[in-house]
Amino acid sequence: MSIAELVNRHGEEYSPYQGNLVNHLPMGQLAYFKLTGDLEGAEEFTKKYIQRASINPVKKGFQKSDDIWKCVENRDGYEACLALVKEEMTLENWREYTFKILDKLKFGMSSGIFHTLIRTAYAVEGMEEDEDYIHELRRAIAYYITAYKGAGAFEVSIEGERIIHEMENLLNNPNIGRLLEEENTMGMKLKTLYSNPMYNKLGFLVEGEPQDKVRALLDLLIPAYRDTDSIVVLHCITGLHALVVLKDFFEDYSYALDIMTTCIISHLLTVEELSVKEEEVDLMEESWQEISGLASKSIDVHTIKLAYTAGQMDMMFDKPQLKTIAMRRIKKTK
Repeated sequence: MSIAELVNRHGEEYSPYQGNLVNHLPMGQLAYFKLTGDLEGAEEFTKKYIQRASINPVKKGFQKSDDIWKCVENRDGYEACLALVKEEMTLENWREYTFKILDKLKFGMSSGIFHTLIRTAYAVEGMEEDEDYIHELRRAIAYYITAYKGAGAFEVSIEGERIIHEMENLLNNPNIGRLLEEENTMGMKLKTLYSNPMYNKLGFLVEGEPQDKVRALLDLLIPAYRDTDSIVVLHCITGLHALVVLKDFFEDYSYALDIMTTCIISHLLTVEELSVKEEEVDLMEESWQEISGLASKSIDVHTIKLAYTAGQMDMMFDKPQLKTIAMRRIKKTK
């Protein structure tokens, strides 16, 4: 058995949705395998996840669509969209096809708290392991299309060193506070923010090359998670990792990071009692190998995904502080 076979076995049976939540199984399977290289362990993780979760089965009967773009933002049309993607995406064109979808729908990268982007990134990583992963990539693309929710992009840029200061200004802005108080759900809060001209003028991007933008965002997200344990912040971190993985699937990766910056800042504003204070924290003595081993013992899929993301992002961007938040999640979900 391969990791592709394990993912596909259950991917054909289950939809990307878990009631009103998200089916994390295919993401958890690959993250577990990447952390451990243990297929038997990944299969055991799979069994435990299915036992605990109530994942929506795929619909057997559905009306077929004749145009992929008619499937955008149509959650109930996942199966119809997938049928089209299966016809259109091949082993020969999967890179071009994935580029076409992601670049055209780049403002949907934060849909479902970044899960559409994360699942697509994991599927692309899987393709590097095994061409049989194309089945999962098709499912991820159909999910990305049907779960689409449009975001925005700020225009004013700041120096990366100012990111925490500027974020604190937004958190303390009474006008933004009033906007957020008027809505009850995170989805409505985000929609209100993105549609407000005042907010778009107050928000900020990060100057510099793509690596500068990513490092600045990590400088913001690490203390935000460290001080809140927020699942929203966690997904901002794993979502950022997903975009880095998918950088070659956007015509302008730097602009894609600007959209991601806008999405991350907006999601952070929906977190109650958010703290982003920059403080010196003692670095963890554990190695990433030790952290991976500890994370793989958890039954919590977010612990496994965060440990995988944190290790990868530290390797790429030299942010050993990511060990702190990975260990924090491990200890929280023991």
